[in-house]
Amino acid sequence: MIQDLEDAPMMTRRSFLACLALSPLAGREALAACQPTQRDQLGPFYVPDQPFQNDLCASAKGDRLTISGRVLGMPDCRTLPGALVEVWQTDAKGEYTLVTGAMPDAGCLLRASLKCDTEGRYSFRTIRPGVYPGRPAHIHYRVSAPGYRTLVTQLYFKDDPHLRRPTSLAIDLVQSGEGSAGTFDLILAPA
Repeated sequence: MIQDLEDAPMMTRRSFLACLALSPLAGREALAACQPTQRDQLGPFYVPDQPFQNDLCASAKGDRLTISGRVLGMPDCRTLPGALVEVWQTDAKGEYTLVTGAMPDAGCLLRASLKCDTEGRYSFRTIRPGVYPGRPAHIHYRVSAPGYRTLVTQLYFKDDPHLRRPTSLAIDLVQSGEGSAGTFDLILAPA
């Protein structure tokens, strides 16, 4: 073992000083990576106080989709247990529930409230949203946690041909046993 140590290269004073000089940059880069999620429009179809449910559309046919992620808080991207995630979207035809006089299917509200678990994670199942004139497919989010600003944003899909420009809010989907799945982490700014 002593032989191994003797054969190991010695750290020179110059390489030691270089490591010291670079270490603050690594810390700054890590902190810079913790940026708040881009905000997007609320839209006219937000309805508060939706039921706590993990399946937005258990009764409807359509391309099944599972979305999961974490809610994190700046400045250090720590998880936010108990954060409230509200989601809503269109059906496959591009229509929202609860905005017309028609009574929606109770098994397919396409709206939900979700509480993050002790590790800041959330997950829900739904169908792939449809498009309507002028908009790519999207899922609306309203995310809140004590001590943080409420985030209103939207989730888009990179494979959507209606998405005209790249955005940090677009995710990749992978095929799973029951449709597609994607991950969407959300970072909240302090209040």
